Amino acid sequence: MDETKPHGFAPGEIVRTESVDVKSLATKPPARYNEGTLLSAMEGAGKLIDDDELREAMQEKGLGTPATRAAIIEGLIFEKYIHREGRELVPGAKAFQLMTLLRGLDIEDLTKPELTGNWEYQLAEMEKGRLQREAFMAEIASMAERIVRKAKEYDRDTIPGDYVTLKTPCPNCGGVVKENYRRFACNGPNDNGQGCGFSISKIPGSRAFELDEVERFLKDKKIGPLEGFRSKAGWPFTAELKLAYDDDIKNWKLEFDFGDDAKKDGESGEPVDFSDQQSLGTCPKCKGHVYEYGTSYVCEHSVGAHVTCDFKSGKIILQQPVAREQMTKLLATGKTDLLENFVSNKTRRKFKARLAYDKKEGKVSFEFEPRAAKAPAKKVAAKKAA
Repeated sequence: MDETKPHGFAPGEIVRTESVDVKSLATKPPARYNEGTLLSAMEGAGKLIDDDELREAMQEKGLGTPATRAAIIEGLIFEKYIHREGRELVPGAKAFQLMTLLRGLDIEDLTKPELTGNWEYQLAEMEKGRLQREAFMAEIASMAERIVRKAKEYDRDTIPGDYVTLKTPCPNCGGVVKENYRRFACNGPNDNGQGCGFSISKIPGSRAFELDEVERFLKDKKIGPLEGFRSKAGWPFTAELKLAYDDDIKNWKLEFDFGDDAKKDGESGEPVDFSDQQSLGTCPKCKGHVYEYGTSYVCEHSVGAHVTCDFKSGKIILQQPVAREQMTKLLATGKTDLLENFVSNKTRRKFKARLAYDKKEGKVSFEFEPRAAKAPAKKVAAKKAA
């Protein structure tokens, strides 16, 4: 390379490309908070403030006190704003809904650490004699009055937001179904707001609908089984959803379906018709055919009039969906691929395992990957005595 040339190149010089490598990479989202990192973030909340004076006022302070921060987190969990998944704290649909409400009511200052920073700054100004207590309290009273007034004016159907209009028509009258703050509701055949009264919750069982899910749900009047629902006690569960017609209200309503109807059909003594399905494979217990049935994969001889087999396996096991392809592979080879999203009922942590048929137990069970052998510790040579 000629050191006399700028950067070793001359104007007009041709560069030869010897190779080009394309690397497909994906950005990773920031790690979720756990209790330790969230406590640290609350303690150092002032770092999130852009204003220099407010950030300096919050320098030695945070959100809450060392005695109350842990209780604040427990309160958020108790009220279902966040929930634990293993060590992580995951915001729930209720938290996102609250943020939409506060922004829609134009009281977004309640969501920002700048509010506390401003208060701390004004308290410091009062200590230095540069702000009168009466002026500070008047500002607090004015803010409280504004928030209460906004809350009184609250109408869930008029909260502004980035809402969608569904492509699937209302199952009751064929009208246009639109999203609002809390629900998907019929807006009438002419999209004039004069709907037939049909509506469903956007967040059944503390689990928010994805857009494609609600479209399929209205079209097929059923969906699932879906994972991620939570009971009132906060425990996760899996269920199907269905639209059931209610003669009392003359309209459709959303209901959870835990497979009870399929169970009753299977135990009723009536034959079960699987003629419209393709078998997933051969039952490992009796060599019959295995089909989808309710929330399970079942042997054809385990339901209906003459039950002679008891082979069944769930479509979702510990929050891990088991696709048809995986059940087909289990029936053909004895085990599935490695599945990564099982969630322990005891620790709430995710784990990886294969599903395998245990001939001795006569049921589907977990098969874990062997742990890598630990490298033997290196022996330190004994030092010779001088």
